[in-house]
Amino acid sequence: MAEQLLRQQAEAGLGVHDRGVPLRDADLVGVEERHRPVGGRLQAVVNRGRRRVGNLKLPFEKVPKAVTKPPTPVDGRAPSWFRRLVDRAGYQSLVTVDQLLFSAIAFVVQAAAIPVSTDAEYGIFTLVVMVQTGQWYIGRAIASEPMLVSRTAAATDPKALRPPAATALTLGLVIGVCSLLVALFLDGTARDLLLIQAVASPFLGVLDHARYVGYGKQRPLVSLVLDGGWLLAFAATAATFALADHLSPTRTYAMWAITGILATLVAVALTGGPFSLGSVVGWIKEQRKLIPGFLIDALYLAAGIYATFGMAIWATGLDGYGLLRKAMTPITAMTVLFVGIGNALLAHLAGRSAKDVVRAPAIVSLLAAGVCVAGMLVVVVLPADLMSGLLKADWSTLEPVVLVLLVYALLLASGQTAMVAAKASGQAWVGPRVRTIQLVCELALIALLGTQFGVIGAATGMALAWAIGAAIAWIGLTRHARADNAASATTD
Repeated sequence: MAEQLLRQQAEAGLGVHDRGVPLRDADLVGVEERHRPVGGRLQAVVNRGRRRVGNLKLPFEKVPKAVTKPPTPVDGRAPSWFRRLVDRAGYQSLVTVDQLLFSAIAFVVQAAAIPVSTDAEYGIFTLVVMVQTGQWYIGRAIASEPMLVSRTAAATDPKALRPPAATALTLGLVIGVCSLLVALFLDGTARDLLLIQAVASPFLGVLDHARYVGYGKQRPLVSLVLDGGWLLAFAATAATFALADHLSPTRTYAMWAITGILATLVAVALTGGPFSLGSVVGWIKEQRKLIPGFLIDALYLAAGIYATFGMAIWATGLDGYGLLRKAMTPITAMTVLFVGIGNALLAHLAGRSAKDVVRAPAIVSLLAAGVCVAGMLVVVVLPADLMSGLLKADWSTLEPVVLVLLVYALLLASGQTAMVAAKASGQAWVGPRVRTIQLVCELALIALLGTQFGVIGAATGMALAWAIGAAIAWIGLTRHARADNAASATTD
C-alpha cells in the first residue's frame, strides 16, 4: 500500500525530483514497514525517498532535530584526553592565550630595560624596538593576513605556504639592510641596538609569520609553543644577567634577539621553510585584491607610531618622551595583545555572516574594557615608593599618565578590532580611511596639548584621537553589516 501511495504522489507531481526526474521503481526497493501504523509507513517511505523527492514536506511529516556528533577518528580510536581538552577549550581561547604570551614578551623586554636606562636611553631603546614592531605590521599585511583571509594556510600542500613565508623573509631582509645602513651613521647605544636589529629582522619576521600559519591551520598549539619558549628563554636569560648585575639596554636587546632567533629555528622545523624567494612576486600578484588595502593600513599604523612619538619628542623633549614610554610599558603589552587578537580574528571571521563579523569585535572590546578597568584599580593601589624606584621616575607624575593611557589602550583595541573585522568581510579600505583621520587628529592634539601640558597632555591627545578613530571604524563596520543583512533579505 505504501508503494502504491508513493507512486500516486509521483504521478501527481509530489514525488518528482527537483530537476524533473520522476521516481523509479528502484527508489521503492526495501520498504518493509507493513506492520507499522499508516502514518509511520508514510513517514518511512518519504524518508527513504527524500533524496529523490527533494524538499517535499507533507502535513504528517515530522522533521527531526539535527544532532551533531563528534567526528569519529579515522583509525577508530577515541581521541586522547589532551585532544579532548584542546577541543573543549576552543580555538579562539588558545589564540587569546598565545597573544597573551606574545604581549608578555613585549612587556618583559621593555620592563627589563627600564632599571638600567636613563630616560633618554630608554627613549632610544623603544624607538629601535618599534622598528621590529613596524616590520611585523607590514609583514602581516603582505603575507600573514592575506594567507588567513584567502584560506591559504588551510591548504594540504606544504608548497602553498612557501610564498607567504618567503614574503615575510624578504621583508625582514630589507628591514635588516636598512637598519644596518642607518647604524653606520650613528654611534653609542643607538648604533649597537640597530646592529642587533639588522641581524634579527629576517629571523623574527619568519617567526611572526609562523605564528599565523599555526592559526590558519587550526593548530594554535604551535604558536603557543613558539611564543612560550621564546618568553621563558628570554626571561631566564635576562634574570641571570640581572642577578649578576651585567644587564644593560644593549645586552637586554641582544638576549631578546638571540632567543627569538632560536625560536625561529624551531618555527621553521614545525611550519616549513621560507626559502622560496622566487615566489614572492607571484604571491603579491595572486593576492593583489587584498594586499593593497592591508598594506596601506599597516603603513599607516607603522608610520603613525613613528609620527606620533616623533611629535611627542618634539612637544616634550627626549626626556619627556622617555617618561611617556615608561608609563606606556604595560600599555604597550596590552595594545600588542589586543592588536594580535584582532589579527587572529581574520582566520575566524573570514566568510562569516555580518552578524558574526560585528559580534566578535564587540566581545573583544568588552574584554579590553574589563582588562583596562582592572588595570586602573591596580594602578590606584600601587605603592608610590616602589613604583618610583622601579621606574626611576616620580610616580605621582606618572600615575595620571598611566590612567589616561589605559583609556587610550581600550579605544585603540576597540577601533583596531573593528577595522580587522571589516578586513575579514572584504572591506580592506576601511582601515586606511580611519587611520588617515585618526593620525591627523593625533598629531594635531599631541602638538597642541603636549606643548601646553607636557607628558599628560601628549597622552590625552593620543586617547582623544583614538576615540575619534574607534567611532569612525565602528560606524563603517556596522554600516557594512546592515548593507549585507539587507542584501541577504532581498536575496531570500
